[in-house]
Amino acid sequence: MAEFETYDREQAYQEIYSRFMQMEVPPCTQCGSLNTASVQVGVIGLTIRLAATCRKFKLIPNGPKTGNWFCNSCQKFFNIPDETDKRAAP
Repeated sequence: MAEFETYDREQAYQEIYSRFMQMEVPPCTQCGSLNTASVQVGVIGLTIRLAATCRKFKLIPNGPKTGNWFCNSCQKFFNIPDETDKRAAP
């Protein structure tokens, strides 16, 4: 029988937070700012905490997404033409 691994919320949060903070983000197509974030859909405790603490994580409660990226400077959603979805996911 395999051992059951204990789920550690703080460890999971830290790993996902680190993955997003290390992620390269594209510049905003509207204003050119590099202060952009990956757009994610859903509302659970972990994603709410990430949205509150990680500048590269933009949470919207329901889909569909207005864009794959969000500019924290001009507050607009955007996509990158011909982008492939190579972003981090929680």
